[in-house]
Amino acid sequence: MIEVMGISARSITVSTVGMVPGILRLAAEPWPVYLAISLHAADDELRTSLVPINKRYPIADLEAAAWEYFEAKGRRLSIEWTMMDGVNDTLDQADKLAAIARRLRAHVNLIALNPTPLSDERASSRLHIEEFAGALKSRGVNVTVRDTRGRDIDAACGQLRLMSSGPQPK
Repeated sequence: MIEVMGISARSITVSTVGMVPGILRLAAEPWPVYLAISLHAADDELRTSLVPINKRYPIADLEAAAWEYFEAKGRRLSIEWTMMDGVNDTLDQADKLAAIARRLRAHVNLIALNPTPLSDERASSRLHIEEFAGALKSRGVNVTVRDTRGRDIDAACGQLRLMSSGPQPK
């Protein structure tokens, strides 16, 4: 499939919220693609509330599949982490995330939550995100604080949704 599209597999990142069977299938494919896992929480209780598929594929299973992928491909994994004020931006979460990232030899990408009318969650402040990144770095984790783009036109990560002509949520 990749060959047909004329795209180098080395230029492709497959992103998942943690579909373990899909990660294992991808590990068995010959393509040297990158894998990004949208983790968002480093313990099962919080992650299940944020990412319901965690109930089916808990963090230990996800981590095992990610390690199998890493061993098969030898390519660095990325952990995506959306920073939510007072939800997943605590030092406890940083400690747990650092442990996972070190075990997987993963790079962590932090990005502020993009607001939507359907969510009560708010983005962590830039200062808090930098402090969280510092906590990860001090625990030996490679981390990048990502910029958000497209927020002004409701097209940033997590914002795309169907708009209707009826009443909109406030």
